[in-house]
Amino acid sequence: MVKKNKLTVSIIVRGKNESNWLKILLPQLKKQTLSNFEIIFCDNNSEDNTLEILKKYKIKKILTFKDYLPGKILNSAIKIANGEYICILSAHCIPASKHWLQQHVNFIEGDVKYSAVYGKQIPLPGTSIQNLIDLDIIFKDQKIVYSKDPYLNNANSIYRANILKNNLFDPVITNIEDREWANRIVKKGYKVCYSAKSEVYHLHGIHQHNHETTRALNTYNIMRNKYLTKWKKCEFINKKHLKFCLIINARREQDITKLKKKTKIFLKKINTNKDYINKKIMITNFKELNHKNLETVKSKDSLKEDLKFIYKKFKKGCVDWNFIIYVNISEKINFNNIEKLIHDTAYNSRESSTFGEKIKENFLINVSGQQTFKSTNLDKVANKPAITLIKLSKGSVVSVDYLRQGLLVSNNTYIKCQ
Repeated sequence: MVKKNKLTVSIIVRGKNESNWLKILLPQLKKQTLSNFEIIFCDNNSEDNTLEILKKYKIKKILTFKDYLPGKILNSAIKIANGEYICILSAHCIPASKHWLQQHVNFIEGDVKYSAVYGKQIPLPGTSIQNLIDLDIIFKDQKIVYSKDPYLNNANSIYRANILKNNLFDPVITNIEDREWANRIVKKGYKVCYSAKSEVYHLHGIHQHNHETTRALNTYNIMRNKYLTKWKKCEFINKKHLKFCLIINARREQDITKLKKKTKIFLKKINTNKDYINKKIMITNFKELNHKNLETVKSKDSLKEDLKFIYKKFKKGCVDWNFIIYVNISEKINFNNIEKLIHDTAYNSRESSTFGEKIKENFLINVSGQQTFKSTNLDKVANKPAITLIKLSKGSVVSVDYLRQGLLVSNNTYIKCQ
């Protein structure tokens, strides 16, 4: 229960260029039946007239940030919040009634173990089909109390200030800071809840990933850790149930005698008699290279074109392959790494894994000179990936879906340096 004369709620509103929504939100907040609250606005370097609108409504606590890290931003606001409870609201989430804030407080006061409550989100007219379906599936009409495996959404939520101030958000993760926090807090014996009565209108869904590949990948990197232990127990899924195609790149080999010798040694080391390797293909400049159970493909203008040709030529077989094992016979290979890459990709739900030679830290990766993208070390829970310049010419394991595009890695790539 809130003490007499004590500020009841600090409402932290987050937004970037949300002036049109603020013109709707701030009057709605003024209409709330529970009026004993303060507003703290976290502005993500807005370029519209957001600040003018905040000034018009006499919002005094305004924090401005150039770089958006949700946990870090919220923690700054939490530290200056004076309310008994702290409400977190997105600037484009509009309370559905004048009782919205009171409903939040009533719910969280129901049990001292209730650490946080997230409220219902109602789709607005014009919400996309997928977003409407998401909102309808997640935000039901009955309350939920989580003591384990919780869900939490900071677009519309309220926290006990004393618990939140002593258990701040992760300051480095790029999104789903709410769910990460919820998982930590229930392990301490607290509960996280859902209130169907604390409603807001919300235009978009819960993911916002349709055109934000990086954000989707960051979410995946964080959430996948929840399943790692269970995946390791999937003993019924092993190499016997998955089929792999081995592609050996010999494009750089110019001496057929040396290539034949290399091939014999290579195939012996990689132990290709394993039944999970369904097909073995070599890209080479020599038509006359013959080896039992090894099909050859004449090299074309580029490795990318070679891969597309392989997909086209062996299209029927591709249906049976789950993953491509790619190795460059001209490179010095640690064959133990190949088995590790297979495990990392096939059994840890990765689209691709690769190994190469580390050249320099804190740079971008150049993939065979064809494309550049940031590497993501999926083993780092903090979601602050190591950016490293790596020569990716040694080998990789990738989902067969990428073969059609002539790619040997995806943006969701696990990098292992030799």
